Amino acid sequence: MKLFRVLPWLLCALLAACGGNGLAAMKPEVDVEIVNQSSRNLENAQARFGENACAWGRLVRGATAIYLYFPHAITTQTELHWDEPSGHRAEKFDLSKIYPRGKSGRLTFTIHDDRVEVGFREKS
Repeated sequence: MKLFRVLPWLLCALLAACGGNGLAAMKPEVDVEIVNQSSRNLENAQARFGENACAWGRLVRGATAIYLYFPHAITTQTELHWDEPSGHRAEKFDLSKIYPRGKSGRLTFTIHDDRVEVGFREKS
């Protein structure tokens, strides 16, 4: 009989922990990728999402590096930093129209000599 008294409270606690919709609250799995399509080698490459950074270090020209399952939130205001022989470079991005909040997939930064492209591919 004690089980029948506890069961409704246990179910309420589980639903509250799941956001109330009966599904487990899941953090999206986002991979962050950098592609060096420039004619130079890059040093200290990193993307900053608020106070958290996704760092790759050295990236030779033509190379790709991936940070699998970035454990922090992807913020809408993001900065990409890297060093090249001519000095430090930084680009700021508004990801609000590129990354659909709460979706799993791969966020890609492609560095060219004259620009940086950002894209997102949702996991299927």
